[in-house]
Amino acid sequence: MKLLGLRLCEHDSNISYFDGKVLHYFKSERKYQSKHHAYDDLNSWKKEIKELWGVDYNDLDEIAIILDPWRHNLPTDNEEFFPAIKTDVLDVNDKTKVYRINHHYAHVLSCFPIYKKRPNIEVVIDGFGDQNNSWTIFKNDKVFKRGYLDVNGSLGQSMALSGEWLGVKVNHINDYAGKVMGLQSYGNIDKQYSELLNNFDMYSVNDLFDQKYFEFILKNEILVKLRPLDYIRTVHDKVSDILIKFFEDITNKKYDTPISYSGGVAHNVIWNTKLKEKFPNLMIPPHCDDEGLSLGAIEYLRIKNKLKPMRLNNFPFSQSDERPIDEADDHTITRTIDMLKEGKIIGWYQGYGELGPRALGHRSLLIDPTIKNAKEIINKVKNRENYRPFGASVLKEHQKDYFNTDIHNPHMLYVGDTIKENLESITHVDGTCRFQTVDKSNGVFYKLLKQFYTQTGCSVLLNTSFNINGKPILGNKADTIKFLRESKIDAVVFGNKIINS
Repeated sequence: MKLLGLRLCEHDSNISYFDGKVLHYFKSERKYQSKHHAYDDLNSWKKEIKELWGVDYNDLDEIAIILDPWRHNLPTDNEEFFPAIKTDVLDVNDKTKVYRINHHYAHVLSCFPIYKKRPNIEVVIDGFGDQNNSWTIFKNDKVFKRGYLDVNGSLGQSMALSGEWLGVKVNHINDYAGKVMGLQSYGNIDKQYSELLNNFDMYSVNDLFDQKYFEFILKNEILVKLRPLDYIRTVHDKVSDILIKFFEDITNKKYDTPISYSGGVAHNVIWNTKLKEKFPNLMIPPHCDDEGLSLGAIEYLRIKNKLKPMRLNNFPFSQSDERPIDEADDHTITRTIDMLKEGKIIGWYQGYGELGPRALGHRSLLIDPTIKNAKEIINKVKNRENYRPFGASVLKEHQKDYFNTDIHNPHMLYVGDTIKENLESITHVDGTCRFQTVDKSNGVFYKLLKQFYTQTGCSVLLNTSFNINGKPILGNKADTIKFLRESKIDAVVFGNKIINS
């Protein structure tokens, strides 16, 4: 069977295709270099799949789509549906069956690459999905509980609105939450306010984020405006407690319960870390936000048609973008390390691109983290707000030498406190670092980091995504060369070729 999964709507369009043997994945922003790119119609995908994989849409057996009706001037649904309904929104031939899959269910099913056995408890928390669902709990493949934007509030939306209130600048509303996550660390927790927030939970998120309760504590509206960072730090910290209580209720405090967790909110590494410390069998995919939805659509069709489990080749390095014909050999790695030791910024482009928004060693900008002012040096390229931290990659076997946690973190979804000196460039104001654990499964990137340790005694590299602020990660050679020519980086290692600026 030839199956297609589509997410075309308001942001982060992505397409997955199963040709009967191999599963393919494509995120459009990498090709068009427009962050959160979305198709403006319901037909562009036809040309896209032809160019990408040589498939004619008339040859497809089934399509599953995650749809935002308002994006395409379609009637908004009044009733909930689960797991999917037939739809005629796509202009295809009569033999091709088209299904619209529930947004949150697609999130759940998109987690299949990260586990061998599907867990009985699955959690989705985001801005909102179909019928304004802001969170959904699934148990044994059935809807167990739901939260609604208009009734219970939304963590995703509340973080965005807080970012707007704080004056954070973004090009897209979906970027507020990540920037607020970094900014809140500069505030202080107000203990009295924190006590008051104990009255709220996942069923009253709007009240949790309402500034009027901070005004109630401070007794003055002006004081609230003078202490915005204390407000967001206190609320953000309280969310960690609320999420733990929420997960405890779901699992009846069986902390070793396997749980999959997806939705855009699952990108919050601070909340994730608190949850992971309580629930060690928590599983989060790197594509937990909407860019994973087309994979969930394909998985729905697989289950529906009783096909064998699919494997996403080279996961998480599974983008259908331009791949170099070779990879860095030992000589190229040695030359790269020589440049890193000289304090140079290296663009590292190897293999296929990684799923998710974080560079995992295939589309990375690298610099020696022990260099004085390394953060400021690389930020001349990235142009990010100076309150935002940079991540790092560390050899898994040396993880405990640098960070106070043993959480395996291959997809940069958790944080740890740095415990080594001279790592200010990767240490946030709160003492944490969002790090990636690197082992032999990372191939050539592991070789680079291993050799860097051999020559310098340091097992860590500052690793940030190969892009500039407000732009997507690079996905082809032409854009990479353009980036090199227009930026302040010193060289690009594209496969086995070093291209100097």
